Amino acid sequence: MKGTIKLNREFVYAYKRAKRIVTPVLVMHYYKNRSDTNKFGITVSKTIGKAHLRNRAKRLIREAYYLEKSNVKAGYNLVFVARSKTAFSSFNEVVMAMKECLDKADLRLDE
Repeated sequence: MKGTIKLNREFVYAYKRAKRIVTPVLVMHYYKNRSDTNKFGITVSKTIGKAHLRNRAKRLIREAYYLEKSNVKAGYNLVFVARSKTAFSSFNEVVMAMKECLDKADLRLDE
């Protein structure tokens, strides 16, 4: 899948040096990259719950990002971290949380 963060060092860099936006549903780490495209990654800790809950959280975040990716400024790496509420949230709640994160970070294009 193009545009995804897969390397451990990219995730570690995001956790240590990137800016962070926190909402009750998810956390977004973001930093400028050297290209004109966006890359995104998702992490879900085992503290979220069993595998089916972690997979649900990843699916919700992934679909919310695909819905919003045309409205995101180019040239950033974004790492979304699921919180305990994510797996039990509706899709609309995750989309709203993602929009809130992107707005706070000023990464959302004007519609």
